[in-house]
Amino acid sequence: MDNAIPEDEQDDVTYLVNVARDAFGHLVQGLSVCDENLDLVFFNDRFRALLDFPTELVHVGTNVAELFRYNAKRGEYGEGDIEQQVSERVALAKQFTPHSFQRERPDGTVIQIDGSPMSSGGFVTTYTDITEKVRYEAFLKSIIEASPAGFGISRHSDGKISFLNTRLAEMYGMPVREMIGFSARNLYANQEDRDKILKEVQAHKKVSNSEIMFKRKNGDEFAALISLYPTTYQNEPSFFSWIYDISNLKEAQSIQAELERELNQAQKLEAIGQLAGGIAHEINTPSQYVWDNLKFLHEAQRDLRDLLGDCLSLVERVNPDSALKSACDQIREKSESIDLDYLLSEVPAAINQSITGISDISRIVLAMKEFSHPGEGSKSIIDINHMLENTLTISRSQWKDVATVNTAFDPTLPHVSCQPGEMNQVFLNLLVNASHAIEEAKPHDGGKITIKTTQREDKIQIQISDNGAGIPGDLQDKIFEPFFTTKEVGKGTGQGLSIARNIVTKKHGGEIYFTSEPNKGTLFTIELPIHEIKEPA
Repeated sequence: MDNAIPEDEQDDVTYLVNVARDAFGHLVQGLSVCDENLDLVFFNDRFRALLDFPTELVHVGTNVAELFRYNAKRGEYGEGDIEQQVSERVALAKQFTPHSFQRERPDGTVIQIDGSPMSSGGFVTTYTDITEKVRYEAFLKSIIEASPAGFGISRHSDGKISFLNTRLAEMYGMPVREMIGFSARNLYANQEDRDKILKEVQAHKKVSNSEIMFKRKNGDEFAALISLYPTTYQNEPSFFSWIYDISNLKEAQSIQAELERELNQAQKLEAIGQLAGGIAHEINTPSQYVWDNLKFLHEAQRDLRDLLGDCLSLVERVNPDSALKSACDQIREKSESIDLDYLLSEVPAAINQSITGISDISRIVLAMKEFSHPGEGSKSIIDINHMLENTLTISRSQWKDVATVNTAFDPTLPHVSCQPGEMNQVFLNLLVNASHAIEEAKPHDGGKITIKTTQREDKIQIQISDNGAGIPGDLQDKIFEPFFTTKEVGKGTGQGLSIARNIVTKKHGGEIYFTSEPNKGTLFTIELPIHEIKEPA
């Protein structure tokens, strides 16, 4: 039987082959076809150019083993025995199974190689230059990896994470490898936030900067902003998410709010100080009038009493037969009716009490004036003993009904450089706290507050102790934290000791610490450097 192809059909085949060769020659991909013996039966110019094969090597009939050998000799497959590299690749090719892989050539070109077996035997293989694609992907990955936000891709079907950056893994406290395959649904701190995200996705097909709570591996919760968008990854419907940890921002906002509250409080205190200074000045002038008049009355009543005594003595010596007898009797009756003996006894006492009272008023006014120091923010040389005496005077209403105050001031205590208004605030806070602690404990032997000053080498030491309720052991580490208080609601803001520590340590270079025993009392110690603290430039 004659199997020859008729001449006219041969022309058609030749035409089709030429058309195919011309068409494949215009492909941006390389193309090669080999038969069941792994001999080349077709290829285009792009194949030879991409793989940089010499023209004399690549022709119909070239066995792929020769191509493998050429690549091995020029180091395309790395170091190793050339013939072993060739035989390994020939063995794989003879399996005639589909394959797809990327190969980076020594010049940096990255080629995607996809091979498909033919039913008649052999392979059709395409070669695609994906260098720019790989570089772009690497560029995107570097951006994603360097991002301060966490980035992740999770499958829509089960929520399992298929890609993430290091920041996201750090955010949750897990290695990257452990988070691959981990369900993103388990990262939410609570069901409510997860439901919130699902509702937003259903309504808008995406989520933009939604604030929710997430949970780290150790169970700690943290606030974050999440943006979530639909995508396809590895042929799976997925979501890619940007997650930005805002816990530090929240903390910064909290600190800012605290500072604003402190500033507001300071402004109020300054206003009160200015008002107190003004009131002190206004009270001081009439108080001085009263003081001067009382001193005058005190001296005048003494002289009048002496004169009155002489007059009464004269009345007693008048002759009963004298014409003055009637007048003297009237004087006796008048003195009895007004209880002259009582007046002579009590008027001096009343004047003395008034003098003592106006003296106390003057002392309080002076203490208030010195305590307020309106507008003073700079340091000055201060007598701490005198400052403590003023603070005791100002705070007397707080402790007078609950405690007695004992002082042990070192008379040789050196003066120190400090901001008077702020240190007054520290001492006042400690005294008020002590009186509240005593009021709470109600010690059976009476409340006692002791204030002691002394010098310790290059520092002065101020100690304020009480026999009040003390501080529970489990709370002592928190005493100086902002907004922490052991007092009942409405009796304290929890800022006093925090502000006191800031004033002593940061503004005066000193120390403040305490010892406390529940139901026995507390001792606060303040140490201030004797040398002048230089203001920061």
